[in-house]
Amino acid sequence: MILEQLLSQRGLVLQSPTAEELRERTKQVNYTTVFYGETYDHTGNTIDSMKYYFFVADLADALRAEGVEVQPVILVADTAACRNVKPDLEYKYLALGEDRANFVRRVSETYGLNLKVLKMSEFINTVDFIKKREDVIDICINDPVLMQLIEKSVPESKVETEKKKGFMYSYDEIATIIDLDVKVGPPREDLYDNIAREVAKRKGTKQLMSLFLTPTFPLGMNWAYFFCNEGIEDHGITAYKGGSKRLQDNRILIGRTTEEQIEDLIDTSFISTNPLLPNPVLDIGIISKIAKQRLNGERKPIQLSEIFYSGEISPEQLKKLVKMNVKQHILEVLK
Repeated sequence: MILEQLLSQRGLVLQSPTAEELRERTKQVNYTTVFYGETYDHTGNTIDSMKYYFFVADLADALRAEGVEVQPVILVADTAACRNVKPDLEYKYLALGEDRANFVRRVSETYGLNLKVLKMSEFINTVDFIKKREDVIDICINDPVLMQLIEKSVPESKVETEKKKGFMYSYDEIATIIDLDVKVGPPREDLYDNIAREVAKRKGTKQLMSLFLTPTFPLGMNWAYFFCNEGIEDHGITAYKGGSKRLQDNRILIGRTTEEQIEDLIDTSFISTNPLLPNPVLDIGIISKIAKQRLNGERKPIQLSEIFYSGEISPEQLKKLVKMNVKQHILEVLK
């Protein structure tokens, strides 16, 4: 699949640099890093994370086909996950981080993604990373505008807590991404990405390019849920944390959510034919379509969004198709 096709997939890519902008970046560096990073929680591995693993691999493949030396990287931010838990839970959450890293490796091997999987604990205590983080902190604390952005990167309810911790969670994130070329992620990460660009601008170094995929929404919800939670339409819920907004019962967790539960979640999900409204069933459909193609050794643009919103298939037909594809191309191969 060529770069232009990849970036224009409706229902998958929300915001992206142009193909030419990406090509120009690849000419400025010896090799290009395509990166996605995530934390996790105790609930398990979400199907929604697979969207990002697939896309990072697709983008790397598209660039590689043009002769670019590229490294697709998935970071499991285990130490970042530990910063938000009690000290006596740190060991457990580091173990959960290894579980998530193993899940990414299994997905990569099963679907031929050729991903490099890293854990934050593997580099966060190195001399180079500590120096990079100190440079970021020094630039930020001497710039009131940047410090305002740092505070905004933290949920309002946690600002005072994070202030006492020196905003280290945010600084770890910024130091991790500041030297990257292309970062794939959910739209809610724009705050971190923007700070990284502003710091790089002040340093006179290359600026991170961000590519955002469509938000994740909970399954099994009726129209009233989205009506009463209007703000969720902008950023959705956290793709990589099954317990985001305590909605783990409305997520597909690989190896935990049963086939019967998945069918019920899809059957009871509200679907609108308005493309501006959330459509979690379509999102799962796109993920499972990519999985199918990957298993068959092919990759071409996913047109499920166009097919559905043109009226070619009904909401009930979409649900039936998605249930079949999830079962055959994800559940049965990741047992």
